[in-house]
Amino acid sequence: MNYYVYILTIAVERSEYEVHLPAHLDYLQQLDADEALVLSGPFTDRRGGMVMIRAESKAAARAIAEADPLVSSGVDTYELRHWRLTRGDLQRLALEIG
Repeated sequence: MNYYVYILTIAVERSEYEVHLPAHLDYLQQLDADEALVLSGPFTDRRGGMVMIRAESKAAARAIAEADPLVSSGVDTYELRHWRLTRGDLQRLALEIG
């Protein structure tokens, strides 16, 4: 299994973004249920966020990112990157987050 990160950048006014946010959160919940979601969260500058996913291929990861309601509605743009863990411990991160 491969890991991918898609970095979201808000492309519209905040008020329009917030209209689409509940659908995005529902989508992340579904990705989690499907065991595709690794982690996600907003950047502290409130101009976007990051979603880490598991996918078989870059094409599959792109399909996941493009199905995100923030992306499919045009509210956010995204950059997709293949990611590989070389140091650190995601389990420890999970414990720290709680």
